[in-house]
Amino acid sequence: MAKKIDKVKADGDQRLVDLIEKLQNELSFQQDIDQTTLDMSDDNVVANKILKAKYSFLYNEARHRNTRFSGVSSAITQ
Repeated sequence: MAKKIDKVKADGDQRLVDLIEKLQNELSFQQDIDQTTLDMSDDNVVANKILKAKYSFLYNEARHRNTRFSGVSSAITQ
């Protein structure tokens, strides 16, 4: 029974890390665009804040769950 619970947790942790990596890449891309944009629309500002809030929430969730990641990317570092 414990093995099944560990497998479910590991699968959930991996999905969480994958999502954090995806958001991290989107944030990086968005920051590059923000630097080259002179006048950002209100929609872009709101979308950027939502993206940062999602990333922050998922990052804190991963820290709360003591998620370990052994891949190349540093998704759970800030």
